[in-house]
Amino acid sequence: MAPKLGLALGGGGARGLAHIGVLKVLEEEGLAADFVAGTSVGSLIGALYCCGYGWRELQELASTTDWSDLVTFTVPRLGLVNARKLERLVDRLVGGRTVEQLPIPFRAVAVDITAGEEVVLDRGPVSRAVRASASIPGIFEPTPWEGRLLVDGGLLDNVPSAVARDMGAQVVLAVNLSGERVKSRPPENILDVVIYSLEVLIHGQGLKGTAAADVRVVPDLEGFSYRNLGRWKEMVERGELAMRAALPGLRRRLRRR
Repeated sequence: MAPKLGLALGGGGARGLAHIGVLKVLEEEGLAADFVAGTSVGSLIGALYCCGYGWRELQELASTTDWSDLVTFTVPRLGLVNARKLERLVDRLVGGRTVEQLPIPFRAVAVDITAGEEVVLDRGPVSRAVRASASIPGIFEPTPWEGRLLVDGGLLDNVPSAVARDMGAQVVLAVNLSGERVKSRPPENILDVVIYSLEVLIHGQGLKGTAAADVRVVPDLEGFSYRNLGRWKEMVERGELAMRAALPGLRRRLRRR
């Protein structure tokens, strides 16, 4: 019996488009995931993959989507923007499905901002789970969920390898979009300060999750912004290059199992 392959797709804002390149290689090599766990943008790409979207469809979405399609500025109270647009878009793309209804088992990772604990979303609307997992604190408003307020899972688990393994994966492939933490310039405004601070935290959490995987994919995304969606084609290519480099190791792991 073939071993069960799990994907742990990390967070990283706009850099998440590199996940598409990873999925492209897996699809071309005839390797399908049995389980997917995603954090933040990893939950978005992962949910669509689990719903049946191939890399070409995901790339088409990437080429036609901008931040204005995903968020709306709001009066600052708990965040600068809300992501109800993102929730509506995902709901349309997945046909209103719940997490339990996806063809491939899926989990989205978020954090209860009040309790300070990780929350693994394994049920309920896919669209709300993705929104919660991607609600960057201080920028996005927290997402209400069963009496909790949830924010981006990257605060505690930016590359959810352990979640994928708990789902039943025997071989875990982790994709870390935040492998480097070197800045060429200091922050210039309050938004930069918030983002830089989150990057410091997420970088450390990503290293822990990546170390827990069997196969590690760390695309070279130095110089790519967490906010700029315009360089989507280059980021897809970087993800593809990194996955091709990791492919022999993945095949060895799958054979060994």
